[in-house]
Amino acid sequence: MKSNFPKIVKKFLKFLPKNDYPVLSTRRFVSCWLGFVLDQGLTSIRDLLNRLNIGGIKMDISTFSKASKTRDVQVFIDLF
Repeated sequence: MKSNFPKIVKKFLKFLPKNDYPVLSTRRFVSCWLGFVLDQGLTSIRDLLNRLNIGGIKMDISTFSKASKTRDVQVFIDLF
């Protein structure tokens, strides 16, 4: 089951738009939240963003915070 998990996540993410918001797309936003929720090694969103920045994906905590406040939760409901 573990080896299939990345394929399952990619299957759900491929239907999300890549460029619907100029700074943080819905796909990237949902991907970040899934990464945070499913990675037991992360204790805060700041840890997640530090990991992304080290990996070459530049993301600011204020951008992520604003997106979390304004995005519709329906995309998460539709995943399940």
